[in-house]
Amino acid sequence: MARPLLAAVLIVKNEAAMLPACLESLAGVVDQIHVHDTGSTDSTPAVAARYGAIVTHGGWHDDFSAARNEAQQGCPATWILAVDADHRVTADPGALRRLLAEVTTDALLVQVDGAHHAGPHTQLETRLYRPGSLSWTGRVHERLAGPGSSPPDQGTVPAATLRLHHLGHATYADRIRRADRNIALGKLTLDELIAQGQAADPRQIARTLLDLGRDCMAAEQLQQAVDTFALLREMFPGTPESSQANDALSRLMVGVCYDRFCRFLVDQLQAASRP
Repeated sequence: MARPLLAAVLIVKNEAAMLPACLESLAGVVDQIHVHDTGSTDSTPAVAARYGAIVTHGGWHDDFSAARNEAQQGCPATWILAVDADHRVTADPGALRRLLAEVTTDALLVQVDGAHHAGPHTQLETRLYRPGSLSWTGRVHERLAGPGSSPPDQGTVPAATLRLHHLGHATYADRIRRADRNIALGKLTLDELIAQGQAADPRQIARTLLDLGRDCMAAEQLQQAVDTFALLREMFPGTPESSQANDALSRLMVGVCYDRFCRFLVDQLQAASRP
């Protein structure tokens, strides 16, 4: 039996409502679909099986990279497309297969169009990779890495060849719920790094603080975001993470000042309208 070129791998929990449209969008694009269930109490595993997916089961241990690494175990495909139940896939299957057959990098960036309550946005994410060369790392905001946690050499998939549409932040409640979850996992990661003492990787600490500050912003925990970015700047001056913290902090402060200015104008207009 020939080795499949491309498999979609998902980690899921209680996604019976979201999953069908995701799996339908993968039809004709991938050779196999692997769905790793992390403890659903609804019909998610049965839905996945009904669409022909290979279903495996495992627990949820507050660690996205551990779940993704477990999900890809036993997957024989040369390439994996990492998707979630709230993704919808648009692809040119022929062009995608030609690209994967010719590309020399171990990972590929894919355009992800986000449905966001505050307006649409687009970003590039590492979603295609060779499982034999890379694995996931990080409890939250997980990343692909090679031996020694080295970043992967990666190219970019043309949007006309493959793109993902992400529904996960479509409402304000979705954004707050996900941000609160990520904050809890980020704090767990920091606790683990602190416990390592001098053996902890400084770059990982800086990256965790940056992600935590951004999640606090998303959850509208603004003072905690300011404190986190300030700590990052103090501990790791001159690093890329510190520069990104400066940018995030400046945007945050501009936003806060803008809100205060708008409230001041409203108060002035209301006062001027009174007899």
